[in-house]
Amino acid sequence: MKPVIALDLDGTLVSCAPRHQRLMRHVCGGDALDEDFIPRYWAAKREGASNVSALRALGHPSPHARAEAWARDIETWPWLGYDRLLPTVAESLTARRVRAVVLTARRCRAMVHQQVQRLGLLHLVDDLIVVSPHDAARCKATELGRLRAQGFIGDAETDADAAAAAGVPFAALAGGMRSAAFWQRRGQPSYPDFAAALAALPS
Repeated sequence: MKPVIALDLDGTLVSCAPRHQRLMRHVCGGDALDEDFIPRYWAAKREGASNVSALRALGHPSPHARAEAWARDIETWPWLGYDRLLPTVAESLTARRVRAVVLTARRCRAMVHQQVQRLGLLHLVDDLIVVSPHDAARCKATELGRLRAQGFIGDAETDADAAAAAGVPFAALAGGMRSAAFWQRRGQPSYPDFAAALAALPS
């Protein structure tokens, strides 16, 4: 039987920056913001900030209200339509010698299924598992154990924590929700793209 490699979705297989930034720009549409506010907001998130803490640090007067409005819509259409497969994903999964399982924390499995089908990702993976985002690290760790995964590729600290809890080798991507500098501060090697992360896992 092929070894199982678990894969996060957002920021690992599909882009997340355009969706996150466009939606925040939308919910802040009536606010008087500097031209570079949204890029600075995204840069803060990439270094580990939450929406609330990033907005607060940038001096937004209503960080909680804007963060709540963003959270209501971030996993809905049309915003999901801004995601695209990241470079090296399709070719790496096509040539894979492993059982590839998407393991993502989202609110609605049906919406995830629609999105991965639309992006042409559904036929490239062997299974799709969606867990609650409210306890993502613990839920992902449970699934990693159940799958007897041989590795996990992700782009956020919840992915790293889940892999550590499950005793599974982890490969961090530096192009998604967290930057290379963020991973370096955690003492975690990171990789510039999916192909490099996949190659770094034990064969």
